Amino acid sequence: MNSYYGELCTKLYEVDKSIAAGKELEFYLSYADRDNSTFRVLEPMCGNGRMLIPFMLNGIQIEGFDISEDMLKACREKSERLNLMPHLTLQKIEEFVSPHRYDLIMIPFGSFSLLPTDLVGPSLANMKAVLADQGKLLLTTMMKYDGIVEIPEWKETGRTEIDGECIVTYRKVQYDMEQSMLLTQLKYELVVNGQVVQTELMDFPLRLYNDGEFEALLEENGFQYVLHQVKDGYGEGTRFHVFECSLTRA
Repeated sequence: MNSYYGELCTKLYEVDKSIAAGKELEFYLSYADRDNSTFRVLEPMCGNGRMLIPFMLNGIQIEGFDISEDMLKACREKSERLNLMPHLTLQKIEEFVSPHRYDLIMIPFGSFSLLPTDLVGPSLANMKAVLADQGKLLLTTMMKYDGIVEIPEWKETGRTEIDGECIVTYRKVQYDMEQSMLLTQLKYELVVNGQVVQTELMDFPLRLYNDGEFEALLEENGFQYVLHQVKDGYGEGTRFHVFECSLTRA
């Protein structure tokens, strides 16, 4: 049965993507006004709270939503251990509505590229509708790159020991050039005493953008932007780009 960031996937995600830190966290925190008690932050597609929890620890008013119940459960459990009470809801970004206006909306770690082309416009429109007049929308996307390798049959890609159990990961990959979608199928097997006791399948599509393509979509949807590069953002020697978006002025 297919799931989306289900139980086994979430366990693996927690191993090395539990809490944001370093240059990545510093970048996003720099946009939060910690001295303003009314400053409101929204994190769509917040997952396991890797960014949301550090914001809470810094005393920032933040709420998040995601479509994975298992990821939200992980976020709640981590928050409880830290005596935090997160404001979380199970929602889709393309259907999101709120009576609130947010001073900062952030979608880090390339999560926006999980949306296929037909959901990009509605999702940007929803973010525009809840962004404060002087607010900022920060998001990252995945860029198209040379050397995409397709994997037509299941290939084992990793074995991870967690609490005495082993999770084995497999993947298949194909590239839809017409839709610019990298379509990855993931399979997780929980192995106990040499026996597979649980299997989880997940479709993991990524929309890859050409240079200038996403910039045009932002402008079409009423945003102006500045593009930042964060050096060593995910660790030494890494870098990523962040779109800092604001409402286009008439």
